[in-house]
Amino acid sequence: MSNYIHIAGSPRTGIVLLGDDGAVRSLSQVEKALAWQDSPKFAGVVPGEALFACLLGGGAHFTTVAHGTAIRYISALGQPSARWKDVAPLPAGTGMTGLAGDHQDGYLLLAADGHGLYRLGRSTGNTSGWSEWEPCAAPPLRGKATLIAGDWQHGMLAVGDGVVAKLARNGAGDTWTTLLAPPLAIEMVTGNFHDGYIVYGEGQLCMLDTGAQARWRMLPTPDFDFRALSGNPADGLAALLADSSGDGTLVAYALRPERGPWSLALAPQAKRR
Repeated sequence: MSNYIHIAGSPRTGIVLLGDDGAVRSLSQVEKALAWQDSPKFAGVVPGEALFACLLGGGAHFTTVAHGTAIRYISALGQPSARWKDVAPLPAGTGMTGLAGDHQDGYLLLAADGHGLYRLGRSTGNTSGWSEWEPCAAPPLRGKATLIAGDWQHGMLAVGDGVVAKLARNGAGDTWTTLLAPPLAIEMVTGNFHDGYIVYGEGQLCMLDTGAQARWRMLPTPDFDFRALSGNPADGLAALLADSSGDGTLVAYALRPERGPWSLALAPQAKRR
């Protein structure tokens, strides 16, 4: 039985789940007649193994999984013939504690020490389709960064102990800006600079408006215990619940996290083949 531990995507663009055994399930759209699809497993995932893992992407486009020292993507969710392909190897001697971005706009990698930051972009001159990992300026946080979100092209958010900073790309290079301290201890972060970010911590949801005057706004929080969170203010939020039924994993979703109600969907166990 798969124990789902990560979620990616949003209610509007499609949802993807990753199990602790490498199982991948996807839902192209949230509707009453839920039609979950199975994809080939991500190899090398051992249930209970304490290795960094994350899930990026969603919908019908590229989906990326990072686990241990491997970063791989799949381009055809729900297709038995689809195959996982490797992204560029990690920078030499560097582990992962965070990965953000996507297959189209490039990736941002937070090193295992919580200080080193690297970016990977597309390259037409390289046969692999990728450039080399390039070091970025470290986030200006007290101590180490613990979470990152965003993408290589548009900018990213780095979260530390009570501190949040944003990295925006411009003609003069990369510029870090420390933002107003969040009103809660952040456990999860999701979103992007275009649509905004949403964080979860201390049993509460909060939105970060990344406009000219960045500000935090508390959001209504359902009475659920979240295990993982995905989405953004524009495309809606989706969350894995910490408690699962014997028939599968419960997913909570809200198309309008500021005003709309939350709904529940069940991701049944995959059929035996």
